Amino acid sequence: MNSFEEIFALVKSNLDIGEVAQKSWIEPIKPLRLTNNTAYLYVQAPFVKQILQENYKDTFKTLFKSILGFEVNVEILCDDDLSHEEKIKANPILELQDDKPMVEKLIRSEEGSKYRHTFDTFIEGDSNRLAYAACKAAASAKNAENPLYIYGNPGLGKTHLLFAVKNEISEKRPELNIVFTNADIFISDFVDSIKFDKMIEFKNKYRNADVLLVDDVQFFAGKKECQQELFNTFNELHSQNKQIIFTSDRTPKEINDIDERLQSRFEWGLLADISVPEYETRLAIIQRKASLYGINIPQVVMAYIADNLKINIRQLEGAITKINALSVVSDISPTMAMAKSVVKEVLDENVASPLTVDKIIAEIGSIYGFTEEEIRGKRRNAELSTARQIAIYVVQAITGLSFVEIGKQFGGRDHSTIVYAVNKVKDMIKVNKAYRHTIDDLIKNISNM
Repeated sequence: MNSFEEIFALVKSNLDIGEVAQKSWIEPIKPLRLTNNTAYLYVQAPFVKQILQENYKDTFKTLFKSILGFEVNVEILCDDDLSHEEKIKANPILELQDDKPMVEKLIRSEEGSKYRHTFDTFIEGDSNRLAYAACKAAASAKNAENPLYIYGNPGLGKTHLLFAVKNEISEKRPELNIVFTNADIFISDFVDSIKFDKMIEFKNKYRNADVLLVDDVQFFAGKKECQQELFNTFNELHSQNKQIIFTSDRTPKEINDIDERLQSRFEWGLLADISVPEYETRLAIIQRKASLYGINIPQVVMAYIADNLKINIRQLEGAITKINALSVVSDISPTMAMAKSVVKEVLDENVASPLTVDKIIAEIGSIYGFTEEEIRGKRRNAELSTARQIAIYVVQAITGLSFVEIGKQFGGRDHSTIVYAVNKVKDMIKVNKAYRHTIDDLIKNISNM
């Protein structure tokens, strides 16, 4: 093994967590160095560091030991922990720059642009006013709805509000035990508690919470045992008047393949939606981000950005980050031409790349407990045949490939075999409502990957 990067790549490959958690928390990590039996890992944002420390640090230590054969301490660092020189080393883009004064200027502007996820840094508007007010009430414990269920598309500020609740309670009532998690972390913790006989520790972690914040609950769909444990945890905490907040990308009724009792718990309190921000809110977000960077963007340029980037807040903030970098590197004030170039780049980045058949088969196989080779192969039993038929149906529904092409992807199967599989699933969907919900949810979740 030649480098720490290779060692950490092995650690990541042995992590047994969902794809959402991988993308959100693991992919941003850059391995820095292994020194004196301490592994130093870097992420840019402080809140990502916090999530990793609370939920993955012990797992990293266990995996490092299994790979290296000795105990390894793990230190997770973020921008707040690094010097200018260390930030340059941690950022591969900055490593390519020869102009040190310019690099340091860019770093200083990036440092100034960082903000804690608090209520003060959240831009309130018509699209999120109810959710914002409900979270403020929950944080202050005054007229709070319990549970609170916030829903809306990705990138609109749901996680920001959860962190705002956490940060405000931590500051004003530090004696309270706040548990911030998401579906993937909860599911991973539950699986580990069974695997390593640590159910007592698992229950202590979640059922001793004074405040429970759970992000992305739609990913509990199809996880029956985890749903049962979340249901029991909810009942335990709610009976003690402990504050509970859930977020999701859809309403409880739109989450397919979920226990009706758990669905009803989601609906016990207030359901507050966050929708796409209106023009005035988008403009305020742009102004706030530009102010944090300390750059002067002409009003007409900000208006152009607000007019053209409408889907979510991440697009807007990403555009201002790119404009700031261009402005610093070129030493030119932001212009309309610069904004048009950046908006086009941001929109191109947000066009979903078509899902490959390989990814779809891998996901279906993972859900039903089979490998890609088994799904594509010739072996038959009832469970495997059902998973294979579903995979064929989902591939056809998402990609629109011809039956002949799909047959080639599934081990060279005949066109008639593919037609049979698709029709078999269609017939089941017609007569079995629960089965239809499961297939619909699979297609929606995989399409959003």
